[in-house]
Amino acid sequence: MEPSHARRYNNAEVERIVAHILASAFPKGISIPIDIDRIVERHNLIDDIVSGELLEDKFKVAAVLISKPNGHFDILVDEDTFNSYRARANFSIAHEFGLVILHSQICSNCQTVEDAISLRKRIVNAYDFIERNANYFAGAILMPLRTLPEDAAKVYEALVKDIGYDNNLIPDKLCSTLARRYAVNFQPMGIRLRELNLYRKIQMALRSGAPYLDP
Repeated sequence: MEPSHARRYNNAEVERIVAHILASAFPKGISIPIDIDRIVERHNLIDDIVSGELLEDKFKVAAVLISKPNGHFDILVDEDTFNSYRARANFSIAHEFGLVILHSQICSNCQTVEDAISLRKRIVNAYDFIERNANYFAGAILMPLRTLPEDAAKVYEALVKDIGYDNNLIPDKLCSTLARRYAVNFQPMGIRLRELNLYRKIQMALRSGAPYLDP
């Protein structure tokens, strides 16, 4: 299917899709950090997560989606990224998984790395809503709505007890602490905190001297 025909999801729709996936994967409660490999490999459209050499060096990407004759997909991940930069690998795997869940039809002809890279360039240049959907999906599944606000409130409380209401230090320290807990990099955690309006709550709490953050 042509990218121009892809469905446009809003953020609330993606959150509902992710919530359903997480509820199925964690019926007794979400375990953090999210084991994205386990979730992905159990999905009926994904056959495997495969290590690939020099994806970053040759194509400047950490992962791509490869379609297979059986109608399923493999997620090919740069070997060095997978082994040495797990936070980046986690987000990249979740991003490609998002493409499968939300836009699998447009990826059905990506039988080689070159096919996948060509499609990625088309999406970035002309259909960036597809990339935004996949990025939002990745953030939502790795940093779930069900857990992140409560965790942010706990970290905020601990930080203000330790170093006070320092508006220059607390937001970044909170972000980096949560990034380590959720096994993601600082930037996607910062984006997710803004998506969930948590940064604004943090700033308001710091300005008012509130010892607790309302999750």
